[in-house]
Amino acid sequence: MVRNAPSKRPRHHLICLAVLLPACLAGCASKPASPSPSLSLESRLRLAEALEGGAGNPASVEVLRQAVRERPRDAALRERLALAAERAGMEAEAAQALREAMALDGPSRSRLLALGRLQLRMGDVAAAAATFSEARAMAPADPAVLDALGLAQDLAGNAAQAQESYRAAMVLAPRNWGVRANYAMSLLLSGQASKAVEVLAEAEYAPAAPHRARHNLALALVTSGRPDRALRLLRLDMGPTEAEQVCEDMAAIGTRVLGGGEAAGRAEAGAAPPVAGGKRPGGAGAAGAPASLGASPACRAS
Repeated sequence: MVRNAPSKRPRHHLICLAVLLPACLAGCASKPASPSPSLSLESRLRLAEALEGGAGNPASVEVLRQAVRERPRDAALRERLALAAERAGMEAEAAQALREAMALDGPSRSRLLALGRLQLRMGDVAAAAATFSEARAMAPADPAVLDALGLAQDLAGNAAQAQESYRAAMVLAPRNWGVRANYAMSLLLSGQASKAVEVLAEAEYAPAAPHRARHNLALALVTSGRPDRALRLLRLDMGPTEAEQVCEDMAAIGTRVLGGGEAAGRAEAGAAPPVAGGKRPGGAGAAGAPASLGASPACRAS
C-alpha cells in the first residue's frame, strides 16, 4: 500500500496564512464598495436610495456625486445630493448642491427653505434671513416661510421684525403650534412674558397641543411669576417630583437667561419685583435685579 509522503513545507507558513487571511478579509470588508461602473445610472440611484436609509450614509452621497458628474445639467439630481448630504451631516456640501440646483433651474419655495435652514444650522444667520426673505417674495402667504423668516430675524436680534413675521404666519395658520411656540419664545426673550402666556394659553387644555407648547407655556408662567400654575401644567406630562425639578429649572432660566422677564422690567421702573407665590423680597435690592424665582416654594407640591 502506497502512502503519500508528508509535506515538508514548514508549518509556520500555513499558520501565517491562516492568521493573515481573516485580517485581509476584515480589512476588505471595512472599505465601502464603489458602485460598479457596469451598473446603469438608474440602478446606481436606486443603490444610493437603499444605502441612505433614514439617517444618511456617506456612501450614498458618493454615489450621487458620481451621478451629478455624469448629468451636470440635472437640477433635480443635485437636490437629491443636497438631501443625502444633509442627512449625512455634510451641511456645506448640501448648501452648495442646492445653490447649483437653483443656478440651473431657478429658485423655488422648497429650495429656498431648505437652503435657509442649512444656513441657520451652519450659523450664517444673515444669509439665512436673506434667503427666507427671497422665499417670502416668492410665497408671501406661506406660513412656513414666514415662520422661518421670523426665526432668522430673532437670531439676528431683530425681535420686532421677527414678531411681525410670526403674527403674519399665525393669521394664515392659527392652529400651527410650531409658529405659536416660536412667537411666544420671541415675546418671552424680549421681556413680554404675559403676552407669551396669552399666545400659548390654549395649550393648557387643547388635546392637540404638543408637549413643547405646554412646556413653553410653563416657562412663560414661571417667568411672569406664576410657578404654581406652571407646576400644575407640568404634572400633565410627568410625575410630581420631576415636575418640581423642571419648574425650578425654569425659574432659574427665567432669572439668569431671560433676565427675570417682566419682573426685571418692573424693577427697572422702580417697583419691587414680585417673587413666585406673590411675596416680595425682604430687602430692597439694586434696581433692575430680578427676583430669584428658583427659591420659591411655589415650585413644590403642597
